[in-house]
Amino acid sequence: MSDSVLIVGSAPVSGAESFYRPLLSAASYVIACDAAAEWCIALGRVPEVAVGDFDSAVAGAPERLRAREVDVRQFPVGKDESDLALAVAVARSLGTGGLVFTAAYTERLDHTLAAIGTACAAADLRVTIEEPSFRATILSDRGLRSAVIDVCSGATISVLALEAASGVSLHGLQYPLQDADLPLLSSLGLSNIALSDQVTVSLASGTLLVIASRGAGYALQD
Repeated sequence: MSDSVLIVGSAPVSGAESFYRPLLSAASYVIACDAAAEWCIALGRVPEVAVGDFDSAVAGAPERLRAREVDVRQFPVGKDESDLALAVAVARSLGTGGLVFTAAYTERLDHTLAAIGTACAAADLRVTIEEPSFRATILSDRGLRSAVIDVCSGATISVLALEAASGVSLHGLQYPLQDADLPLLSSLGLSNIALSDQVTVSLASGTLLVIASRGAGYALQD
């Protein structure tokens, strides 16, 4: 499978259906976590796979999903991996060319950190995150090492090290860097400002999370 897989978490932002609906509609393959499966169907997109322990879903969800010909991968509640991590494992088994995460980053700090960790662990794939308030990508020496980002001048861009990074270069930003070291979760790359309509981020080693606020017109180029 060369296309990206859309992984849908079970923590969508309330009232943001107008954001999620076209994202789901455009996806060529959807893996939904737990209660997200029937939520996707309510928005008009039947997922190819539903995965999880279904503890947050309405009772009887696995049976209803199977009736819609969804491939249900059900796990016990007492498992060692999150539903999001299980979804990544399914995507890997498909030989996906990339991952897009959505509805996976919540107000609960523990869940959000674990979800970021799951995305980091998949850095060997082309990982992007699409949420109503921001778009993000992961750069890593295990995968995509650089990105050209199309933005609006003045957009807020944050670059955070998920693993200590070296050879970090930021161009087209108010505070540029050239072959710099970025310690784990350092504030050095926090809240930078785009000076033009194009920003370039690259690294030599480590892993970076590049975040653009939703109004930034964020897009990746090879």
